[in-house]
Amino acid sequence: MGAALAFGLFGSGLAVLIALTLLINAATVPACEAATPAPPDFEAAPFAFEPEAQARTFVQAMADGSFRTAYEMVALEEFGGASLCELNLEHFWRAVANGHTTLLSVERFSPLVYAAVYDYLSIRLRLTFGAEGEPEQPAREAYIEVLLTPDGRTASYGYFSVLTQLGPPPESPPPPYAAAESFAESQVTVGTAPWELDGTLAMPPGVGPFPAVVILGRGGGRDGMEGANKRDRDIAQGLAAHGVAALRYDSRSWAYGLEAARQPEFTMADETVDDALAAVALLRQMPRIDPDKIYVLGIGFASFASVRAAHLDSELAGLILISPSAGLIWDWAWRAHQERADVDEVVTEQEAREVEVLKARAATIAAVAAGTAPPPDLGVRIDYHLNLVTYRPERASRTLKTPILALFGDRDGVVPIDDHEAWISNLLGRPDAAIRVYEGHSHGMFDVLKMSGPETRRQGHVDEEVIVDIVAWVKGDWPEQSCRGIEHWYAGCRGG
Repeated sequence: MGAALAFGLFGSGLAVLIALTLLINAATVPACEAATPAPPDFEAAPFAFEPEAQARTFVQAMADGSFRTAYEMVALEEFGGASLCELNLEHFWRAVANGHTTLLSVERFSPLVYAAVYDYLSIRLRLTFGAEGEPEQPAREAYIEVLLTPDGRTASYGYFSVLTQLGPPPESPPPPYAAAESFAESQVTVGTAPWELDGTLAMPPGVGPFPAVVILGRGGGRDGMEGANKRDRDIAQGLAAHGVAALRYDSRSWAYGLEAARQPEFTMADETVDDALAAVALLRQMPRIDPDKIYVLGIGFASFASVRAAHLDSELAGLILISPSAGLIWDWAWRAHQERADVDEVVTEQEAREVEVLKARAATIAAVAAGTAPPPDLGVRIDYHLNLVTYRPERASRTLKTPILALFGDRDGVVPIDDHEAWISNLLGRPDAAIRVYEGHSHGMFDVLKMSGPETRRQGHVDEEVIVDIVAWVKGDWPEQSCRGIEHWYAGCRGG
């Protein structure tokens, strides 16, 4: 057909030959070389498109073999590569499809989640492949994640090989230290319209009044999923079983991901702090809760919001920080990426490039914050970061009158050890600061040696010892020894 068309257009055998040569050459040029990277559109309103449809288009293009289309949807600068060909989408898709040629369906299998610190929207998709015309081929499900920038380009993509190989995570049973009869749960609503959040209140039996802990929701659902595990649920039920009420709730970025992403400005107050204060206010109105004994618990990156909430509510009884992050907000992204890349002791070329992209972005934001550079076209709304200029939670904690309990695992894998050391050094000298380091514990306070299952899907519960320590501190029972050395950190000590 190509030859007949060329002959009609050019009217000569030579023209036919030229046309055929061009067609053959075009067919052999790799899609990544023929494609032009999608240019950024910084004038577009943030996420003013249908994100799920955009992610489906990206996936369907690869399924149809239209890799040039897929390449042209990519935000190349987000990958730190010099060319689209370094991404090798064809290889990625071969791993996803695993020999299957027919994509039967694409469906979203979790909420849209907005990651404000990166300014990405996450869409997780379940792909079902069939075997039309290939009856010997069994059906296949594959799971991928697509991250989109505010102007609709693909900032990242990933393949959940564990989900594909082992299936969805099994149901996580209740923690063994929280018998059903030892607490009761009820559903509550945190905040007000248009940001009402579903929450779960775990209460000890009895009339009270009980001390209570608010577990900060940030970027996820109220159970705090960590693979096959439910971290926040374990903590809440464990505390309630030991006589301390606990409130956990869905984060705004999880419950209203798209609505949050479309805000012209979105700060940490919008993301976490306002809802944390609303949760505290809700507990103070409950007759079985002691209004003078309400604590805020933040895990990892939530340390930024926890300390800020304590500055805004001086009536808090205390802060509980688990695996807290330190440093400047714009450095957190690349440092966390670097820590994850270092965990397996093999940093891939792609991981190194992603870290360098985030480092460069952090340097630019720092320059803008210092007034040495004009606001650039970053592809990220800079207000989130500029709202936290010079803010380091570990240093900001020095001016707090609020008592602090800081707990660390020495096998964190998410927060760098430097952050742990920065927090401990800032808490030393404070008699109202309590510190403990747990041997063999992960970021979410799971004892790694007590977990079971395949290496890629370790299952377990937040260690009961951590629950017992939190309850002891809340009830005023903590070792009196000061933190003079590392051995005291592991035993539990006081900063002053």
